[in-house]
Amino acid sequence: MNSLLDQYCPNVHDAPVTAASYDPWSGVIATADADGVVAVQRRGENSPGLIFQPGAGVMGALSLIRGGSMVAVGDESGSVGVYSTDNGKPTFQEIREGSSGAVRAMRGMAISPEGAWLASIARDGLMRIWNLTKGEREISWSGFGGASVEFDGRGDRILCLDEEGQVRLVDMRTREGLPMDKLQTAADHAVYTHDGTMVVAMGPGGINLLRVVDGQLIGSFATRGGSGLLALLLNHEGDHAAAVTQRSTHIFKLPELEFVVSLKHGAPHPTGAAYWAHTGLRVAGNDGLLYGGGTGGPGPVSAVSGFGKFRAVAHEEQAFVWDGDNRQIEISLKAPVDQIRIDRDGRLVATLDEEGQVTVHDATTGKRAFKGGPESIGSEEVAVGGNVVAVFAQEHGVQWWDLGERNGFRLDWPKAMALSGSGTWLAVVTPRGEVRVLDPATGQDAIPAPEPLADDIPVRLISFVNRRADLLVLDQDGILGHYDLAEGIRSGQPAVGRDVIELNVPADRIWGITGGKACAMRLPSDDEETSTIIWVNIESGKVVYSVENLHRDAWVDPEQGLILEPGRSAAMLERDTKGRESRVLRSLADSQWISFSAKGILQASDNVTDALS
Repeated sequence: MNSLLDQYCPNVHDAPVTAASYDPWSGVIATADADGVVAVQRRGENSPGLIFQPGAGVMGALSLIRGGSMVAVGDESGSVGVYSTDNGKPTFQEIREGSSGAVRAMRGMAISPEGAWLASIARDGLMRIWNLTKGEREISWSGFGGASVEFDGRGDRILCLDEEGQVRLVDMRTREGLPMDKLQTAADHAVYTHDGTMVVAMGPGGINLLRVVDGQLIGSFATRGGSGLLALLLNHEGDHAAAVTQRSTHIFKLPELEFVVSLKHGAPHPTGAAYWAHTGLRVAGNDGLLYGGGTGGPGPVSAVSGFGKFRAVAHEEQAFVWDGDNRQIEISLKAPVDQIRIDRDGRLVATLDEEGQVTVHDATTGKRAFKGGPESIGSEEVAVGGNVVAVFAQEHGVQWWDLGERNGFRLDWPKAMALSGSGTWLAVVTPRGEVRVLDPATGQDAIPAPEPLADDIPVRLISFVNRRADLLVLDQDGILGHYDLAEGIRSGQPAVGRDVIELNVPADRIWGITGGKACAMRLPSDDEETSTIIWVNIESGKVVYSVENLHRDAWVDPEQGLILEPGRSAAMLERDTKGRESRVLRSLADSQWISFSAKGILQASDNVTDALS
């Protein structure tokens, strides 16, 4: 069954699209990503009808045969293959593994029009040519470079670039190079015009036009600061060329090489993958999507969190606050963030950037309310509740600020922290592994320190239970404990806890869920690429649910007990306690957005139809 993420702006690529190819004769489009997933979409299809993963990540080395029946793929491990676009089955493969393969990571691929030859250019500067009829490699030529290789319309000549960025035409029959004028500036991309009479070459210095019959340079267009040139494309009619940069697409008329117009493509941090189909020009951003203009999208989701009906979703340099199914506020982050938190009343959003510096924004206006000074750099965890924002680092202890009173505090010795949802209490773990509950307004003990559950067994993680005076602790032996702090408050004596369950799992996060009957714990995988969320019944001391293969930064809403995780295509995915997908919140290009469930669209912005097309 398809994921909810595949609905409404579906996209098959979880990773950035790093290679693309379009066959103007058949209308077939092929794309590949940094994980090695290849997608093939035929004319008339609304989404790719074929998805397969032949090997490692692909970086530019993707090419369709004329007619679109086969696609050539070269990957980062040095493997190459030719695959049917009907079913993804290989008709030819040469597999490489280990370090010997990595040095020849492929950068460009081409199949001759009749399917007899396969050519590649690799990172090691070798151009390799395989005889597909015999199923073996016949040629390895050194001294080449760039990121493109292409056969002419008959398959008689190969267009490539040497290691100095000069255009080379090689005759397949004589294996000799044909004379070509020297370019004034090096090129890294070169393509034939559709009629095969000319070559367009692009490099940091600009775009050049050469005539094939005599190799003469007949036109050029110089650029300033052209290091941002990423891709060179021809339209399906072959009468225009496009140079793709970090922000724009520059269109030129052929054969005059006359500048026509510059257009914003809108792709966030473009990867260099692009194609120009009958439906228009598309440029790949680093969020796994392809863009064709407008203001672009916010980029991939980097962090999520939520409390009750509120959700905070961070992209690269933007964050959005969602109130239920509606996207409410956009926040400018200035820099990418690793963590984002929203308080349970939906008033404050706290973030940690990549340097561990804390910033707080007003969740109702998007305006910055507070920024931690240099002393907050290096923070590993951030929490927000009421008017209090707190950060923690193993090396620096705990810092917190009462934004209402404009007071700040710091303790160098805590080994862990937890802030209650209301901001009333701040729990910390002492160097001896014991728990203290502080009043954030004063930094003093708010209640008598709870009695340790076991002698000489330090507490490692702590969490308050939402909307209850309960505290959960996980010690070094993997035993989960529970304190009813209300009893200690009434008696004026230290709270006495109880053991709930012995887990012996490497949890890195605990959430106490509203109602006090359950808690959730996050267990990172050994490679820290994914995580598992387990649910523990606090009363019975049993694990009741386990949801595996989640995003490594999956988050649990302490109010509703729902799992939140970053999703592909600029989305946040929501799951229930059993891991079933329940809702998606997606930010689209041109400031549009949509929320939906399995039943359909829940809410959407006014012009969302344009962003979905």
